[in-house]
Amino acid sequence: MSRFSEFPAHVEHYLGRIRGADSPEAGSRERGYHLVYCDPPHGGHVSVLTSGLRSRTAGAPLPHELVCTLHNGQELYARHLTGVVAELLEESNSRVGPGALIMNDRALLPDTSISGALAAPHPYLGEDFDVVRDSSGEAVLRLITLLPISRGESQLVARYGSDVLYDRWQERETDLLDIFRPPVA
Repeated sequence: MSRFSEFPAHVEHYLGRIRGADSPEAGSRERGYHLVYCDPPHGGHVSVLTSGLRSRTAGAPLPHELVCTLHNGQELYARHLTGVVAELLEESNSRVGPGALIMNDRALLPDTSISGALAAPHPYLGEDFDVVRDSSGEAVLRLITLLPISRGESQLVARYGSDVLYDRWQERETDLLDIFRPPVA
């Protein structure tokens, strides 16, 4: 039995039914991961996560996968953001941990102010979501949530830390599942 055998059940418990996955084939090359799509029973949002990236995160305290959760109807944006960050990590053979900024020079998602992501705990699912445990309760995998952010928000984090950004999001009751939300910086 694989040490990651609890991963699918964990994902479905928190993110909803696994609807399907993209092939690891991307054009003429093969990625080392799948993009997996999950729908909760209420249908209010969709999550896109990687499966297989964990094999490339050697040296990390825990292997990891990425997830992005957005409102239903914004699946293509979640797919694009998750895929771009996974591709970057795979090509550079690197890993990312909570608090990391993954930024682009310009808008990363068309028709939005989003230029990158903040790697973070999931803002709505609680800390039990962020770590997958095996059948004996040992932590075996970390789920890193990608929170889409604007260039100004990333500069705020770089200058003052992520707590300032979280405080602004909370003050303005920011809907972090909406890719079209107004930036807070």
